[in-house]
Amino acid sequence: MHAIMIIAHNQFELLEKLILALDDERNDIFVHIDAKVSDFDFEYFKTLTKFSEVFFTDERVNVTWGDFSQVKTEITLLKTAYAHNDKTNPYTYYHLISGVDLPIKSNDYIHSFFEDNDGKEFVHYTDNTVSESSLSRLKYYHFFRKKRNSFTKILSQSIYRIEKIIRVDRLKNNGLLVQKGCNWFSITGDFAEHIVKNIDKYENSFKYSYCGDEVFIQTLLESSKYKYNLYMPNCNNDHTACMRLIDWERGNPYVWRKENYDEIMASPCIFARKFDINTDSEIIDMVLDSIK
Repeated sequence: MHAIMIIAHNQFELLEKLILALDDERNDIFVHIDAKVSDFDFEYFKTLTKFSEVFFTDERVNVTWGDFSQVKTEITLLKTAYAHNDKTNPYTYYHLISGVDLPIKSNDYIHSFFEDNDGKEFVHYTDNTVSESSLSRLKYYHFFRKKRNSFTKILSQSIYRIEKIIRVDRLKNNGLLVQKGCNWFSITGDFAEHIVKNIDKYENSFKYSYCGDEVFIQTLLESSKYKYNLYMPNCNNDHTACMRLIDWERGNPYVWRKENYDEIMASPCIFARKFDINTDSEIIDMVLDSIK
């Protein structure tokens, strides 16, 4: 069994297609809907699938870019999925994707791939050696991430400078080895259990971080025995390490279009990010038709 964890805040027509594409008796689907969304039809989405069960997190986080709320959402999904874990048939993998991602392989292929690579952690590192700027995301306090205006920007920058002068170091003595990479991952059930059971020790270290979602899973992995199980050690910014097709060269990230169909389908990756119905709905249907 696999736990598919989805973070969504818009594009709910695409989210519906995504859930239907993942509808398989070997998948349970867990969804977090941003607390800012007021008109989401939870009951309708619960009835979509024939084979998978769809669960929504009881806690809904008001997500702000660059803020701890992004990490909190990941923690919430991991805890929710782990709580539904059947000990007689546990989840072998936990996958984190967004509501504007799509699988680009069939469910049979996905499960076969992870069976062949059982025990491997699919986590991406931007660099083989962590940079000082990545360390600073956790080393210092980054205030006012939820309240960004001219005044709070100046204030937070001033505090940051003072912290550097007086040598604040939040990493000192907390046992965390920082790494940075893509926040989307596919991790083993064992590593997911390790995170859930130990998150109370580490959660405060990610509060007041800057873009902590890009160091969260990497840091917990690097600080555990599971770091020896990386699918692609020394990946050096290759997103195949987490089996995600993401293009940061043509966009932020690039939105896939129908002219990219051959490129998408030739990728060895499992999921692709990102799609947009308003930009190009054809490519969405083309991909989904190909993986049935």
